Order: sequence, then structure tokens, then C-alpha cells
Amino acid sequence: MPRFFFHLANGSGFVEDEEGAELETLEAARQQALTAIRDIMATELKRGDISLGSVIEIEDEKRQQLMTIPFSDAVKITTERPQQHGGNAAKGVGDENG
Repeated sequence: MPRFFFHLANGSGFVEDEEGAELETLEAARQQALTAIRDIMATELKRGDISLGSVIEIEDEKRQQLMTIPFSDAVKITTERPQQHGGNAAKGVGDENG
């Protein structure tokens, strides 16, 4: 089974994966990288600081770079607010009467 390596490049530098993981296909490696990115982003979100410019680079056993996955590819970001129903919006933090 092929071994894939997942290197992290972000604002703090470069973290090389020296162990790697045995996976059946490159698509399985891509899915594992996306899961890892989402885990990292969950930690960053708790700190209030997400870097969408970071990437994970996937290499094969021969250390050939196969794919680069930007963190921005791991999530769908929307900025639209949901529609209010019936005019009875819930009061939130900072509302006059909430």
C-alpha cells in the first residue's frame, strides 16, 4: 500500500510529516488532508484566528509532491444572513431589548 506524507505550511513555518500514512489512493490521502485541515481550523477558530492561506502538501514515498491543498478548499464560507421568519427575530447580544 502506498505511503503518503502530509506537510503543513502556514504563517508559522513548515512542518514536515516524517512518518506519513499508508492509504490506498491519492483520493484517500486528499480526504485525510481535508479532515486534518478542518481539525486544525477548529482549533484556530477557538482562538479566534483562522488562516485560510495555509496549505497541506501531499507527497508520495519518493518525496514527489502530488498535491497542494489550501485551507480555503476545506470549508465553504458564506456571509449571507438567514432570512427572518414572521418578523419575530430573536433578540441577541447587543440588542436594545435582548
